[in-house]
Order: sequence, then structure tokens, then C-alpha cells
Amino acid sequence: MQLVFSEFQDQLVRGLAHRMNNILSLFHGYLGLLMDEQKLDPVMKDGLTRIRAGAREATDLMERINAITRPASCQPREIDPVDFFRQLAPTLDRMRTPGIEITVDCPPALPHVWVDSSRMKLAVLELVRNACDAARARVVIRVTEDGGGVQPELFPAAEEPQDGRWLKIEIIDDGPGVQLSDATRIFEPFYSTKKKTHAAGLGLAVALGCAQQFGGTVQHRGRKGETIFEISLPARTPQSLGAVA
Repeated sequence: MQLVFSEFQDQLVRGLAHRMNNILSLFHGYLGLLMDEQKLDPVMKDGLTRIRAGAREATDLMERINAITRPASCQPREIDPVDFFRQLAPTLDRMRTPGIEITVDCPPALPHVWVDSSRMKLAVLELVRNACDAARARVVIRVTEDGGGVQPELFPAAEEPQDGRWLKIEIIDDGPGVQLSDATRIFEPFYSTKKKTHAAGLGLAVALGCAQQFGGTVQHRGRKGETIFEISLPARTPQSLGAVA
């Protein structure tokens, strides 16, 4: 599946996210002032705490919606996967939940990619969060080089790198997997298979949108005892990026 947005849709979503964040910043500001009041009774304080939690959730939701669109401005640079995952390690440690182990297998000498590091981080973390929610005991992040790339007939928006080298980031969990009836819809924004009431159904759409912005894609596949979401990004350098622009 490919997410396709017109320039008008991009502007609309970015504008809505900007306006909503301005409104929500007022909520956060005034809630902070109210909760600083020392004479609040417990019932009022509990109500304000719930409102603040809802405002934070709404802010996160708008940021994730905005991430699906093409950013108005981003800063692509050459990324070494080893350095990227070394810097990401503290965040991954904080994502560990009781009973779930997260491991990273990222060997040296992998091809570099030319992406915005914050967008790449967002794509990976959305998939890791999804995997942690589904996993029974383990989540594995496996980074490899892939010469096969992606199938152009299935992913027409993906850009074939000049030297045929792709960086493949697999996020693997040992959960129950995706039901066949859901497989064709899991990348749709707001479609969720989770039973959690707060599930937004945006994680996979955000990851796919981020990958597409740099000529890549996200694919899903399952095998016995494992569910795999794979980010494929074309290897890029500043020189090769200029050659295909």
C-alpha cells in the first residue's frame, strides 16, 4: 500500500495540526496554573489531571497525524545505521515493558541512507511500539543490506537506488500476528486491530508515510511464531541523491 497525498491535503493537515496545537497549548498553560492552586479539593484535582492527560494525548495525536504528510521542511543528511541505533538505544530502553525484551542486531559496514534522522527515528519507534504491544516476550530489530529491494509493481513510489543497495530494518515480534482479514487494511490511517480504547490506529500509517518521504516503503509479512514489519530505504549519498533528483 502507498499513502498518496496531494499538496492541498498536505497543507490542510499541517494547517490543522498547527491550529490544534495552538489551542492545546492554551489548555496546557491554564491547566498548569489551575493545578498550582494549593487549595484544590481532591475531586477537582483528579478532574484536572484527567483533562491534562487528555490534552497531552490530543497533542501527541496531532503530531502523529502531521507526520504522515510530507513535511514543509526537513533536513536530510547521510545516516550511518550503526550510529543511528547507538543514539536510539536509550529511547528503546525506556520503551521496554515488563516481560518484553528488545534487542538490536545492527552490524557494521551497512550502507548509509540519506534521510531526516527525526523522521527515521519516528518510523522505527512507531513500529517498535506496535511490536511491544503485540509481543509475548521479545522484539528484535534486525538491520541488514538488501540487494533485492522492493517490488516496483507493488510499491511504485519507492525509488530504486543507482547501485541497487537497500537498507532493510526489520522489527520482529513473537506475538499472534496479523489476521488475514486485517492484512490489507493495517496501513490505513485510524484502522486499528488493538483492543485498547486509546489506540489511534496511526502507528503503521506514520511509519509508512515517513519511509515514503525518502523513497522507501514499509512491508509486512508473517511466518510461524513471528510478525515482521520491514522498512526498506534506498542507499543514498549526497552525490547519488543529486543524480536522481
